[in-house]
Amino acid sequence: MKPTRKERGAVAVEMALLLPLLLLILTGTIEFGRVLNVQISMTQAAREGARYAAIHYKEAGLDVSGASLAAAPSLSGLPVTVTSNASSCGTDRNVTVTTTVSLRSLTGFLDAGFFGAPGIFPINLNGVGVMRCGG
Repeated sequence: MKPTRKERGAVAVEMALLLPLLLLILTGTIEFGRVLNVQISMTQAAREGARYAAIHYKEAGLDVSGASLAAAPSLSGLPVTVTSNASSCGTDRNVTVTTTVSLRSLTGFLDAGFFGAPGIFPINLNGVGVMRCGG
């Protein structure tokens, strides 16, 4: 059946209405996946830093930050801050390592809010690792 003259351009109108919604869903999925990946990497980095500090706490020149960031190469290029209480590590005490980052949007699309609402990004993410000193 041949389309009538009244139906010409209907596909273009439908595409113009649905394309922004589809792009928003795609962008949201990409951003969510990235945030989840960075959160898991932050936790892994903190856990590895705590493990390193708990094992090597008696050594001079303890580089907890370097050990943490080396354990999570996907965090390279991000402004990650590593804090620890490794200097107070002793027998029957715990060492705590915290990693922190203020994550900016990958696409820049979700930085600004809609209809005057605040944007979603930047998101502050933390990872915490705790281990008993001395292994």
